[in-house]
Amino acid sequence: MIGGLDNIEARRWLNQMIHSLVEWDEDGNPEVPTWYVDGGTEGFIGKARVVEPFKDACYECIISQSPVDKTVPLCTVKETPRQPEHCVIYAMEIEWPANFERAIDKDSPEDMQWLCDHAMARADKYGIKGVDYKLTMGVTKNIIPAIASTNALTSAACVNECIKILTGSNYRLKNSSFARKQPKPTK
Repeated sequence: MIGGLDNIEARRWLNQMIHSLVEWDEDGNPEVPTWYVDGGTEGFIGKARVVEPFKDACYECIISQSPVDKTVPLCTVKETPRQPEHCVIYAMEIEWPANFERAIDKDSPEDMQWLCDHAMARADKYGIKGVDYKLTMGVTKNIIPAIASTNALTSAACVNECIKILTGSNYRLKNSSFARKQPKPTK
């Protein structure tokens, strides 16, 4: 099973389902019906993992290796914005609540345009370039741009691991110190 899911909850669910498919032999050893090869990207960072159920650290075991949400201190956003993203966050977190009693509708072009206009005004005030509608959408919806080359390389790494598993042609990727010793590949 190759998983290229875009969020942690979906990966956790798939990991659990794959582990629930494992059948056990009469000696209590797992028989592995499905391997889990997981790939993911964030900007220029790509990661591929291989999980052999009940023999390797599962996705749940290695979840701490997932990227952590990055936050910006409110004092930076309020007093010393330095990046275009800070201006969008200011419009979203400070100006919107001061002007509206409802939540931002992130799918509303009108709401997004209002945020963009206010973020641009703040950027102009501080001499910051780069605020536009696309950036406003990305910050508001917490979208991390996908880089085609990173996606391609990570996909290739996942397929490479599958080929190694299916053919036994080489050692496969190990994702943690919990992994058992690798058998020698067959010739």
